[in-house]
Amino acid sequence: MPIITVGVKRLSSFLGRSFPMNRLAEALEELGCDVEDTVEVVHYGCPACGMVTEQLPHAAPPRRCEYCAIEQDQPLAEKARLEAIRLDLLADRPDLFDIGGLTRALKGFLGLTAGLPGYAAQPGEVVVEIDARLSRPETYRPFIFCAEVEVPPMTSEDLVDLMHFQESLHWGIGRDRKLASIGVYDLDAIVPPIRYTLLDPDGARFAPLGMGSTPMAGREILQSHPKGRAYAHLLAGHTAYPLLVDARGQVLSMPPIINSEQSRVKIGSRRLFVDVTGVVEDATRNSLYTLVSSLAELGGTIRTVRLEGPAGACQVEPELAPRTTEIVLDEARSWLGLPLSDEQIRGLFGRMRLDAAIAEGRAQVTYPRLRSDIRHPVDLFADLAIGVGYANVPKRLVASSTVSRERPEEAISAVARQAMLGLGYWEIVSLVQTNERDHFAAFRIPVGEEHVLIENPKTVETTMVRTHLMTGLLDTLSRNRRRALPQRFFEIGNVVHAGGDSDTHTREQRRLAFVVCGPDAGFAAVRSVADAVCRELGCEAAYRADSHPSFSAGRCAAFAAAGSGGRSVAGRIGEIHPEVLVSFSLQHPVALGEVELCPLP
Repeated sequence: MPIITVGVKRLSSFLGRSFPMNRLAEALEELGCDVEDTVEVVHYGCPACGMVTEQLPHAAPPRRCEYCAIEQDQPLAEKARLEAIRLDLLADRPDLFDIGGLTRALKGFLGLTAGLPGYAAQPGEVVVEIDARLSRPETYRPFIFCAEVEVPPMTSEDLVDLMHFQESLHWGIGRDRKLASIGVYDLDAIVPPIRYTLLDPDGARFAPLGMGSTPMAGREILQSHPKGRAYAHLLAGHTAYPLLVDARGQVLSMPPIINSEQSRVKIGSRRLFVDVTGVVEDATRNSLYTLVSSLAELGGTIRTVRLEGPAGACQVEPELAPRTTEIVLDEARSWLGLPLSDEQIRGLFGRMRLDAAIAEGRAQVTYPRLRSDIRHPVDLFADLAIGVGYANVPKRLVASSTVSRERPEEAISAVARQAMLGLGYWEIVSLVQTNERDHFAAFRIPVGEEHVLIENPKTVETTMVRTHLMTGLLDTLSRNRRRALPQRFFEIGNVVHAGGDSDTHTREQRRLAFVVCGPDAGFAAVRSVADAVCRELGCEAAYRADSHPSFSAGRCAAFAAAGSGGRSVAGRIGEIHPEVLVSFSLQHPVALGEVELCPLP
């Protein structure tokens, strides 16, 4: 997970009161932040742009400015040493990704203020015109939400915080820009209206950030610019690239890759234009609301932007009106195990920067739009628990106790795991969700009807539930094909088939699969492993010749093994077919075995 560094002096200045570093670190831990350490950090100043680069004392002084990309022979000059708190970011709370969000939360938690923070957006004059072609599959990036924010003159520390916050949101909400990406610009360098349109990959040229004044075409940026190479896969297959330009034709950015040099935010900038573009509406909205609310917490004034879409569609953003949901107070008390009074619950919500109107055993809880993590009453119960403080919850012995025992599938899995580790195999854990291309076509298996499809998959890579364990093993070999040979991996996990008499109309099974890759990998290698596993399970295997599309003809066998106590297993072993090896870019022989350990109840 990404780590951010928060200066104690700077955080105290926004809180309006000085706090010792240890007290702030303790409060952040109690809020649910993962405090990694309290440290001293060194600020180095760039002689060209005046920006600050931050490093730990034991690191070598930098020679390159991470903001303007200037590089020099001598290290950058040291400017200051500051006390700081290092935090591991938690993806479920993007509102705590920066100093503004931490300030908002700490003000309530430390008793400096209480209740819902208000972030009203004032009417603005900026207009963004949206090209209808951005909704087509070949140029798909249809969602855009924007805001104008007037802030106190930006300092180098403000710019560093903003840059880091932007990248943290890219990670936490945008999923590394896959779902949404953010651009922030100096509005005084822009002439509205702004157009969200398309760029010919080899057409108009502009100077991207970090490349000075050198103009580059879109395709050239994807091939030559560091950010372009890192995120080129997000525009793979696009016939034209998304583009933001102003009324003069000046390029603002090519989302989701890079902003232009001309519209960069600088020290002293006061008017910011913020856009978030994406392929998922909620992620795009939440990124904008979280960012502008944080800027408002640091003294910014939010102004709306008019978004004009095709066919006369129009909307005004950001829409920061808070949301309301209802909880049953007795349910909250039951979940927490605490006899909280109505007034205590109201006070705890206020401490967590929420409002609660309580009547007739229910609470109408109002929360800001930036709290994208609140989706269920349990999320609000968790806020109450944080408000109480987990350390303050009375510790009591449970009224009843039970004696646990190992589930049957875990008992047999433990024996199989110890056997495989003893044979020198490395265990992997792969995803349960996969897709028909990687799971069937790559293995030469006809697509049948016994697999479970996911009705609303998040990505094209996860459209079904696996029916065998071979995909994960061969994908692991493919990713490690440049490593030393031989390679031996195994996995123990569940597979699911459609059909059966269960409530879900599926049959779930625990399996073991193992694979060896190398010049000498063959049938004998996996036969010896299958024999060893069966022996450890107290079974004796009986083999017969078998055929399977994924294995070479004449080099495949099925087996069944029975032992004392009614335990029985079955499986298949063999040498992987050359066409399957080509599907996974493997150049050496591969032998594989898969064992059905037991059905799951």
